[in-house]
Amino acid sequence: MSPDQTYSRFFTVDEANALIPRLRPKVEELLATFREIRSEIETAASLAGLPPDSPDLAKHLESRAIAPGLFDRVKGLIGELQDQGCLVNGPEVGLVDFPCVYNNEIVFLCWKYGEARVGYWHRIPDGFAGRRPLLDVSAPEEGTRVH
Repeated sequence: MSPDQTYSRFFTVDEANALIPRLRPKVEELLATFREIRSEIETAASLAGLPPDSPDLAKHLESRAIAPGLFDRVKGLIGELQDQGCLVNGPEVGLVDFPCVYNNEIVFLCWKYGEARVGYWHRIPDGFAGRRPLLDVSAPEEGTRVH
């Protein structure tokens, strides 16, 4: 994400947590669709006698005409989730971020499918790997602030 990115809204922890019950079914559907995509890739590869990572597999997937509809479903679900003001930053694992202002800095509250509530946050450039528990209010390191 660019520091110049604009967001439709900013969330408090309570607002993000209140939205999770409405997001959860869409995230479940998104994860199920990714399972269908993986299954379709494996089936097409098996029928064509190709390894799943073969560059020749694309034409077999295209000829079966199943994958494009699945990809459209993924795009639609991500759009529905993001219409709520959150960001889907890890669709294959159900990772959703909520823009938040903390100490005059835009950060992301972070929720991953399977977690009961938002329990983490991270600076935008740090991504998921930089997740910190919500109670971790340590000072930002120099050079990591969003300008």
